[in-house]
Amino acid sequence: MSEHKNKLNIFSDSRFQLAGALFLILLSLLLLWANTSKSNQAISALVAQVRFEGEYRIGNGEWHEIAEGQHISSTKGDVTLRGNFHMYAPDGEYVGIYSGDIPIAFYTNHINLTFNESGKDPYVIDMENRMFGTSSCGEGWTAHLFEVGSEEPVEILVHNPHKFGNEKAVDDMLSNLSLWYGIDFERDVLTSGQDQRNAGLFFVIFSFALLGSALFSALLHIQNNKIMWLLGAAILSAGIYLAYSASGVSFWSEFVVINTTVLGFSKMFYMLFASAIITGFLKKTKTIGYIATAALGVMNGIYFIMPMLTETYFYDTWMLWVITQSAANVILLFCLIKDCISANRKERFLFLGSGLLMFAFEADAIATAKGLWEGGFFSKYVFFALFVVVLFFVLRIIPENINAAEKARELELQRSRLEAELKESRISIMLSQIQPHFIYNTLGTIERMCLKDPQKAFDLVRNFSLYLRGNFSELESVTPIRFEEELKHVEHYVNIEKVRFPDMSIEYDVEIKDFVLPALSVQPLVENAIKHGLMRLETGGNVLIRTYETPSHFCVEVKDDGVGFDTSLVLEGKKHIGLRNIRGRLAAMVNGELIIESEVGVGTKAVIMIPKEVMT
Repeated sequence: MSEHKNKLNIFSDSRFQLAGALFLILLSLLLLWANTSKSNQAISALVAQVRFEGEYRIGNGEWHEIAEGQHISSTKGDVTLRGNFHMYAPDGEYVGIYSGDIPIAFYTNHINLTFNESGKDPYVIDMENRMFGTSSCGEGWTAHLFEVGSEEPVEILVHNPHKFGNEKAVDDMLSNLSLWYGIDFERDVLTSGQDQRNAGLFFVIFSFALLGSALFSALLHIQNNKIMWLLGAAILSAGIYLAYSASGVSFWSEFVVINTTVLGFSKMFYMLFASAIITGFLKKTKTIGYIATAALGVMNGIYFIMPMLTETYFYDTWMLWVITQSAANVILLFCLIKDCISANRKERFLFLGSGLLMFAFEADAIATAKGLWEGGFFSKYVFFALFVVVLFFVLRIIPENINAAEKARELELQRSRLEAELKESRISIMLSQIQPHFIYNTLGTIERMCLKDPQKAFDLVRNFSLYLRGNFSELESVTPIRFEEELKHVEHYVNIEKVRFPDMSIEYDVEIKDFVLPALSVQPLVENAIKHGLMRLETGGNVLIRTYETPSHFCVEVKDDGVGFDTSLVLEGKKHIGLRNIRGRLAAMVNGELIIESEVGVGTKAVIMIPKEVMT
């Protein structure tokens, strides 16, 4: 049995987990590399290829010969191509000049094409023309059957209305020329992007499972569900982006404008949710992170609305979004660096992954502008790697949520059992807090004050009436109350006792008020501190009422420097029925506990601890 236990302990070793994570990251990178190498925009070698040979110019500039592998910018002005189409067999053997028997397939990445053939009117393929709807802006394949003679040159005018984001549009068009063999061609293009599309669909399905787990956690008020929501939303956005950025999306979904919109939304939402996740990791600079993420969300909303209200294409807002996201990345990177200084090792791993994600975004933005690559190429690698880390996190947190759900169920049963007891004990609770001698003494003090100091008598009567009202309200209190309400009740009681015992000192150190607790939880502790602690001193004494929080609890502390007592006798006899009632109500209503520490001759400290999960 012990040998089996030791084997299992290996898997809980942090070094083993790190090695496993690195192995899976390496494996995912290799799979992504293999997928990328064969899932590009080019079609397979089963279809005859076409090359355009001739010359080009940008704007009204000089003519240059088109060389294989040469970059022709599509964002510096209109590009004019002049020359002939040449056909090659699938094995690369030259066949001859295109004769016009089969249409030629053109891949257009947000560009318009105008074909000029000798003796014919220009033929325009305008993906941006608003006569086709609000916008046909997007990526897709189109075909044209040329009727030129074998030696007659063709002139192609390439117009890019965006000037950003598709620097390599002309290169992609020229490198993907092919003969359009109908359904076979479409199937071949779809096949080239199938792996990436399947990966995207897998992430979409996985995100639904994660969001379902988050919903399950939220219904049971379990902690960590916020990060689960954000992770699920980020992975959903990334999955949609992968599916819609794969090769042949125009054959998979024929609505060009919808494809472009979905692609843009998925990129924006992915980075927005990723920024929110990074902000959740921050501690010292969390406020700055929240402001940056909120501003990013507002700006994204503006970019969504802008194409509806203006003549701006949605694709043109992507450059504005890149600038906005880059600004947010700089702010979040500053926050990560500042928090990283005082972070532990695990937190630094999180910060490293977050920084890598932002670095990948900036690398893709610069590379797209320079024409090195486009389509979030580097971000895909980083996403696959970070997904493996997230998978480890999810596989760890889901069992914790299941255990928490079981604990919540048991707690609910316990609350149901105690609720009946609480109904029967409320009257005894009230009576245990309002002792006849306290009422007699207070009324006697009021009587004396009426003759000596009527104003003090008036104040004392007011505090006494408010104190009684607070105690009687406990008869109808079935839910926790805000701490501020309990604090007011404590102050009414303290104001009464300070009139009777002016030499004692009551101090307040309230750091936090935003939590709930059962009514009459703190006031009895203050009363015990005064009655059993300070009143047995010859003179003076001090009571400190303090609130603070830990990472997991809200805490209320009542501390006195009175005579103290033996804590082993706290729950014995009827003398301490009030403390037992406080403990029972704390456990039943807020899953809290009461801890009492005391030392004879030194004083007593009572601490109420309430889990933060009751506030979520």
